[in-house]
Amino acid sequence: MAPLENTRYMTKPRRLVFLLSIPLVVTILAGGGLVATEFGARWFLQHALPGISAMTSGDRIRIGNVEGTLLSPLTLSEIAHHPADFSEPTTIANMVLEWRPRALFSGLLHISRLRLEGIRYAISDGNNDQGIARESAPPSRSPLPLALRLDRMEIVDLQVARGADHYHAQRIAAGPITFAGGAKPILIQRLEVASEVGKLSVAMEIDPVAPFAYKVSGNGRATFPDGTVFVGEGGLHGDASGAIVEEFSAKVREGRISGRGSLDWSRGLSWDLVLSARELDPNIHRLLWRPESKDDWAGSLNLELRGRGHADDHGPDVTVEIERFDGVLRGYSVAASGGLGLVGRRIELRDLKLRGGDNRLRIHGAAPLPKGLLQEVGAASGNADPTLDLVFEIDAPMLDVFWPGLGGQLRGRGRFDGPLSKPKLHLRMTGEKLAYREYGISALQAELALDSTTSASSRATIEAKNVVLANHEFPRLRVRGEGYQALDKITLGIDFLCQSGAGVEAFLCAETPGRPVSRDGHLMVRLHGGLKDGVWSGNLESADIQSGSSEDWKLVAPIPLMFGGNAMQVGRVSATGSKGAFRKATGSQGRACWQRREARICAGGGWSRDLGFDIEGDMAGLSWRIFRPWLPDALEVRGVIGANFDIHGLPDTEEFDAHLKVMPEPGVLRYRAPDREPLETTFRDARLMASYARGGLDVDVGIGIAEKGTIKGKLRVGAASAEYPLQGMLQARLPDSGPLAAFVPQAGELKGALAFDFTVGGTARVPALHGRASLTEGAMDLLAPGVELQDISLVVEGRRKQPLKITGAATSGPGRITFAGEVRHPLDASRRIELSVRGDAFQALRLPEAELLFSPDLRIVSDREETVIDGKISIPEATVKIDALSDTGITVSEDEVILGKDPEPTEGAPGHAVRAQVEVILGDRVSFHGFGLDAKLTGSVIIDNLPGQSPTGTGMVVMEDGRYRAYGQTLTIERGRLAFSGPVDNPALEIHAMRKVADADVEVGVAIAGTLKRPSVNLRANPAMPETEVLAYLLTGSPLSDASHTDRMALIGMALDLTASQTQPLTKQLGDRIGLDTVKVRNEGNTLKESSLLLGKRLTSKLYVGYVQGIFENTRTFEAEYRITDALSIKARSSDEQRSAEFIYSIECN
Repeated sequence: MAPLENTRYMTKPRRLVFLLSIPLVVTILAGGGLVATEFGARWFLQHALPGISAMTSGDRIRIGNVEGTLLSPLTLSEIAHHPADFSEPTTIANMVLEWRPRALFSGLLHISRLRLEGIRYAISDGNNDQGIARESAPPSRSPLPLALRLDRMEIVDLQVARGADHYHAQRIAAGPITFAGGAKPILIQRLEVASEVGKLSVAMEIDPVAPFAYKVSGNGRATFPDGTVFVGEGGLHGDASGAIVEEFSAKVREGRISGRGSLDWSRGLSWDLVLSARELDPNIHRLLWRPESKDDWAGSLNLELRGRGHADDHGPDVTVEIERFDGVLRGYSVAASGGLGLVGRRIELRDLKLRGGDNRLRIHGAAPLPKGLLQEVGAASGNADPTLDLVFEIDAPMLDVFWPGLGGQLRGRGRFDGPLSKPKLHLRMTGEKLAYREYGISALQAELALDSTTSASSRATIEAKNVVLANHEFPRLRVRGEGYQALDKITLGIDFLCQSGAGVEAFLCAETPGRPVSRDGHLMVRLHGGLKDGVWSGNLESADIQSGSSEDWKLVAPIPLMFGGNAMQVGRVSATGSKGAFRKATGSQGRACWQRREARICAGGGWSRDLGFDIEGDMAGLSWRIFRPWLPDALEVRGVIGANFDIHGLPDTEEFDAHLKVMPEPGVLRYRAPDREPLETTFRDARLMASYARGGLDVDVGIGIAEKGTIKGKLRVGAASAEYPLQGMLQARLPDSGPLAAFVPQAGELKGALAFDFTVGGTARVPALHGRASLTEGAMDLLAPGVELQDISLVVEGRRKQPLKITGAATSGPGRITFAGEVRHPLDASRRIELSVRGDAFQALRLPEAELLFSPDLRIVSDREETVIDGKISIPEATVKIDALSDTGITVSEDEVILGKDPEPTEGAPGHAVRAQVEVILGDRVSFHGFGLDAKLTGSVIIDNLPGQSPTGTGMVVMEDGRYRAYGQTLTIERGRLAFSGPVDNPALEIHAMRKVADADVEVGVAIAGTLKRPSVNLRANPAMPETEVLAYLLTGSPLSDASHTDRMALIGMALDLTASQTQPLTKQLGDRIGLDTVKVRNEGNTLKESSLLLGKRLTSKLYVGYVQGIFENTRTFEAEYRITDALSIKARSSDEQRSAEFIYSIECN
């Protein structure tokens, strides 16, 4: 029994060991579960780690998703680290870690792969007090306990933000990174950074213990958007106290940059650096700083700069020496020498000399650093008033070398000295042909002697000639100042040109009847006051405007003025004006007033940084002639006008209130229409009132026309936040519409009552009209067609956003015409008009040479692009009577220019396109009488018109009951047709006209074929006979044998006419083909035998040669004409029979 008992029961020592081993086993099992399971890893990283961080440092850590275990591989996503002393967290989208835990047993931390994606990191701007107060702990001097090996590290999509600046690296790759442990160095064999611009690759060696020595070498390549490649390499070494730049070099375009030197930050920051460049293109500045700049700075520069200095709590002490600076800039040689320095608050220019082309600039001395840069460079501000001690000289006959767009010559010298708050300035400067882009000065002289340290008198004189500023030209501008800082007495003189247009000059130069017109004007201003505590106050003593062609505008009385950095005032100035306050002006006594005869203009007000601005003014007795440049050329207004206005604004805001009231006195409107007598009418009770407040505009207008006519309207435009809503009305009553005749083309007397009553709604972008307009009992004479329209009626109705409806009618002669349609979007650019026109026997022409009735049935659609017309026009009755057209007129060439006469618009010039397809139907009472033809016309033609093309026609017009009188005889038109199948002005002809000779039982006549522009005429006879006999019968009614001598001569002329008409197209084609200017048949005698063919060519502008060949006789003649002057020429002829020469003197009379 004893053995069994020993196995079932343990001794006390063994039981104690067993009990103590239970916690150890549980701890081992728990640790294994923590590191070897995904649940354990998730619990540790999402709960334990954030808690430990919050308790130890106050930082917050959040990990969104965990995949894998702590023993590798491990994937984390949605990582955020929020430091306790910084408001912006650092976030990582994804992290992948693979490592080898077994290597820890041999003292090695071996990470085979580390990948980070989507890092967003913000750099503090230094304004966080806690961050500034925290001091970093001193670096540890103990060697690291573990060895390290990182095979591959990769960072993808890194973005770093610092204020408004953002930096982006597409990819950073490193590895292998090795560390053998202890005091051995950390080796980074490869570190690559890639961005959108380029790629940087470096290798590093870092000691892990003090003094933390390191060594870095690397190279990089960048490609800029314009294709420029930047390649560089370099190396440096150092430790925790500083760095030695062994050498770095770079190549960009054709230039090379290199540098070397040292930096030490053990006690503050000190440096000694050398930078050199060879064949450097200055245009590379656009790659980094101003890529949008279009200024051309092409060139090649060589430079060598050495910079030394240090910066500590007392501020910077910097020296830059220009050891070499030369080359070519924008085609000119350039050079520089000297040095620059920054000591505390002062910037020093040490005999700085610049040369560009023939330009020379020398600057020497010191000046205070601008306050805005003090904090940037870390300079101590101090309370002492910094002093100026600066001298410069400039001799620049070629200013275009200094800056693109700059031009002219500038020479002078100057000196600045004394305290910055009260400087002394001595300056003398001259310039010629100064220009910068659209600005220019032909001559400049400036001389200043200012001394702010004492109350001694200073002076300043500036004079400029032919100043071009903001599209305005001023022949002369003069400024002269005297007294303390040359501001006690100020005289300003400005000469200006009285040019046409709508500028200020046009207002000042309005002509006065009875005075000669002058092109020059002059403004003279005199100020008397002084400067105290940075505020100038005094009086505007005079400000007279002389325009030459009109009487002078004169300042009625001196007016107080005050100008300062915090306030300015025109008019009454309060006693505390120097502090920036002002008191509102009351009445004309508190304003500046100018007067010319009965006309008077007053204005006054001021601005304060604390109170905003307040401006008021009024005008009275101003002639409408002053506003002539702003009125249409054809409109003349007689009378005088008065107005008042005010505008008020609050400080630190763009909001303001404004009011305007214009009150013209009764006057006369005169409208001059082209080729018509001027139309004149009276007006009364005119007004214009407008106000603007809180972003809304209110307008109220009204005017009385003639005796009983009235027009009035109101409009309110709401604020921009509501897309400018509209609310308004427009009403008019014109019992007599006669004054509107001038606005109707070719209208004579106009009668009728016009009335309209509309309200306006919607928005400025989509306005809406509601109301009605009408014209009743209308009548009008149309001068060009010679018709009188009666019973004219017109109604236009609008209903909110619906299209405007239009209906109307009129009578003329026995007929009437009606039209109806609508206008879509009448108040914006997408306006579209649709109109139908119908009528019956409406008289369209009533002239001695033509009368016409027509019955239209048309549809018209018009928008901003084109007008489309389709339908038909019936002409039931028309009579055209034309006796003859002159055949001796000479058509003026299209390229001929008549001096002193404005060119007329060319047909077919770009304009509003018209597209039409209209059928014209001729009724049974259409007749034509003219050119020896009497006939009735019937038929129809469809006329098509396309933009940019000549109109074409399709159809037929037939002559009925036609008679044609030719060669002294009346021929009967047996067949007459005009066939249209192309250009409407060139139909095909088919006309047969015959004469029956009863005594001889013969019919003779002509047959016309071809086209209207190229007709062909053939003789016809029944029975057949020679053409000479046909001509004899046509002319005399008898055969040729019975013709008298007079009839024979007439026959020869007829034959020549017929021959010329037949050969004209042929001879023109022949001349064009063989390069001749003249090919024609001529007859210089009385017989057919004397006819000849003339061939001619103009060899030069003065020499013309010709050859004449007889048609029926073998004769040849050579002709030559030489023009000696415009009036004198010599002409010579040579033939087998004779030779001759003659002088020709021509006198041209108008």
